[in-house]
Amino acid sequence: MRSFLFYFLVITIFALFSCESESRKTAEPEDHNISLLGKWYRFSRENGYTEFDIDSQNVVFYNQKVGRFELPYTVENDSLKYLTNKYAGKITHYGDSIHLEGNDQTTASLYRFKDPNIPFNSIPEETDSLSFRSYQKGFDERLVREFEKAGIEISDGMGRSEDTGYEELLKKKVR
Repeated sequence: MRSFLFYFLVITIFALFSCESESRKTAEPEDHNISLLGKWYRFSRENGYTEFDIDSQNVVFYNQKVGRFELPYTVENDSLKYLTNKYAGKITHYGDSIHLEGNDQTTASLYRFKDPNIPFNSIPEETDSLSFRSYQKGFDERLVREFEKAGIEISDGMGRSEDTGYEELLKKKVR
């Protein structure tokens, strides 16, 4: 009888631990996705300043070169993959930033906005709307800050004349 109770106890404990490890395995990908959700930004000399609004299905981009665009994505293992594009990037988490190593030989570091009150719920599509003008004003201020942190002086406060292109701003690097 004692040996029966002992074996029953061992089997019960083993069963409990095996169920617990299975629940941890299935919860891991969800935790992985959750860390991507939110508002992000990046600055690079090649692509300038870009802001990202990532929800559970789409990545919405906005930058000064191409404007707004949206791509559906999925996360598989440790990689972000766009559903309508051949790009896939290995994700490395650093808490308040994400590093992506793309299958196209590119790398990108995205930084989470520290201020949770960035004045957009999603980057507006209608460029003639009041919400877009409000968003654009804040975007311009954040863009100037990132250019200046990179040592690129914008003397006229980003007057946004039509002939001032992104490449011209990069040429204004402070020496």
